[in-house]
Amino acid sequence: MKILSIANQKGGVGKSTLAVHLAYAGMDAGMRVLLVDMDKQGSLSLSFPAPDNAPTGLVASTLYGGEVVDERPQPLNDKLSIIRADNALLAIDKAENQVIRQPGQALRRFAAEFDLCVIDTPPLLGIRLMASLAAADYVLTPVSIGLYELAGVADLMQTIHVIRTQGFNPRLKHIGILPMKVNSRSTEAKNALTMLRNQYGPIILSQALAERAAVRKAIAQRRPVWTHTSGEGHLKAAGEWRAACTAILARLN
Repeated sequence: MKILSIANQKGGVGKSTLAVHLAYAGMDAGMRVLLVDMDKQGSLSLSFPAPDNAPTGLVASTLYGGEVVDERPQPLNDKLSIIRADNALLAIDKAENQVIRQPGQALRRFAAEFDLCVIDTPPLLGIRLMASLAAADYVLTPVSIGLYELAGVADLMQTIHVIRTQGFNPRLKHIGILPMKVNSRSTEAKNALTMLRNQYGPIILSQALAERAAVRKAIAQRRPVWTHTSGEGHLKAAGEWRAACTAILARLN
């Protein structure tokens, strides 16, 4: 099982939307996928309703307990399971640093059952974000193109450096920064994207994702944007998102 954390300390950049589509892309590729929702907002959990009368199963805060528990991720179908966000996550950021390694150890119990684990992280620097990075083999950073959003990238890069160098996870690999919600008609957005590429070079993925209504509609309907396509804008969104997810999954190899 390869563990991928979707991380950015800035909110509203599309982490959950990306995690949802990577789950669908992984299943389309024949992978067995485990989702972990570390964000108390629970957007990832909301995107995948529980089957009728299904028990909740293992919840995210339990991963920090440091003890083997009997609960298991909630199965959604034969290829997809989820560890949902819960209210107790709010208390985790007040915990001591020694809990940072515990989610990774807990998730490895399921390594033989899944091919891909995608962790949706909270939009703030704290124990949960650091634990998500400590658990991961890879980290991907979605970034909205704007002055405030770009300023937060440097903070995240520093956090990744701390995780690597302070003994939490020296194997962590940053597979790239994915530009999200790009307004292709805006000169300011184009300039900001150019600045981002000049600053970070090859770690900027070439598959920049435009701001498109079809993506919001797909999320509202709980399906990937590349299904039930209709209209030019929808077809463009489908192609962009399919290409981005395929490229990201390829980088995990």
